[in-house]
Amino acid sequence: MITRMTNRNFRRVPRKLPAAFVVAAWLLLTAWAISAQTPTETYQRVLPNSIEQLQHAVSTVQSLTRGRLPILDGFVIPQGQPLESYSRGYYECTLQVLPGGSGQGIVRAVAKITAWYTDPDASRSGYRVLPSNGRLENDALDRVEEALADAAVSSSPGSYSSSVRAAPGSPSSGGISPALSGSLPSPAPLHSAPATPAPSPESSESIETMRSHREANEKKAVQLAAEEKNLEDILHSQARPTDLVVVKRAATPIYSKPVEGAQVLMSADAHDEFQILGIEGAWIHVQISGASRGWLRRAQVNLPVGYGGVAAANTAESPEEPAGGAPFKIEKEETSAFNGKWAPLAGKSVRVVWIAPSSPTETSSSARQKKSFAKEIFLKTYTEGKSTTPSVEGVVVLFDSADGGQVAATAASLQQLEDGSLAEAAFWKQCSLDPPDLFQDATKASPQKN
Repeated sequence: MITRMTNRNFRRVPRKLPAAFVVAAWLLLTAWAISAQTPTETYQRVLPNSIEQLQHAVSTVQSLTRGRLPILDGFVIPQGQPLESYSRGYYECTLQVLPGGSGQGIVRAVAKITAWYTDPDASRSGYRVLPSNGRLENDALDRVEEALADAAVSSSPGSYSSSVRAAPGSPSSGGISPALSGSLPSPAPLHSAPATPAPSPESSESIETMRSHREANEKKAVQLAAEEKNLEDILHSQARPTDLVVVKRAATPIYSKPVEGAQVLMSADAHDEFQILGIEGAWIHVQISGASRGWLRRAQVNLPVGYGGVAAANTAESPEEPAGGAPFKIEKEETSAFNGKWAPLAGKSVRVVWIAPSSPTETSSSARQKKSFAKEIFLKTYTEGKSTTPSVEGVVVLFDSADGGQVAATAASLQQLEDGSLAEAAFWKQCSLDPPDLFQDATKASPQKN
């Protein structure tokens, strides 16, 4: 067939390759080169159990293989940036069951770690994926083995030899190295049979293996409990940022503009956190990731208590009021029956919050500062109280200062304020202000009746 080709056929082939083809080939070669230089490790274990047993064990522990990471040190492979620049770490370890042949199965673990990276250049900040160093994968595989051991112990003694005896070449405890290529190792010889007709060598070996494996699991459980306690202590001692807004419910839309009907950029999950860039009325301007920005409705998020941006937004109409948060701090909280004379809460269960000046030298504060801080306490306390049993029917804020005072609100009014159906001016009219003149601006002469 080659000899039959003519010169005319050869002239149909262009002398130069198209530019698009050259660019595509260059991109493919570059991607191949990068992937070839990036080592990937597979973490898996060969276990002497059926596929059904492994799948059951995986389903038992799958919910325990995801959550937040209070620290990243010891879990990720450093990528050049200091780990102190990352926060809000989260991990999810996926477990996959594969056939291993000869009555065995393979459990493979893959961990994904994400964290918020804070760059000196704010436009480059955002969530990033960090490579795992294998610790999370090994912990997940250990949990699978523990679940298999617990299931074997609860089964009949006759099943020990088939479901508990460790397979030759499979790890008996501790970590796991990257998966080995090639065939599985050959079975190791069994111990010689005892002279007396006691248990068979197989069952004797499997019971001994099970006992040592259980002791190792108990020791590891103690170590994991101590490690969990240390992580909780670190998490509690970490200082949280003061400019993060927290989303209340799942599927909360983030808009491109602070107007109804604007384009939805993404849907946020419950408890997602975003950095606050500004506040405009009922809208919060937030940073999504890197240079991406968006807008959230004020009623759909929880702002940090005493956030300076809230006080600045509330004082926009009063130039003489100094910017910044009110000079207060929470002194103590308790739930008790309301002993005041305000009819809407008389004798009902309320959450009482005592507020003290944040500085010993602070002797007085303006009505606007008190109301701004009280509003934040109201929303925070009401949101937290919805998850408690029994729920309270109102919130009372007591200012423990020389020019103190008391503010009370019902749960019904707080619900309307939270979902945005009640304007702030109307909300204060539904509250109890005692005495009223301490919570009114100097420009407003008419006192408020409770």
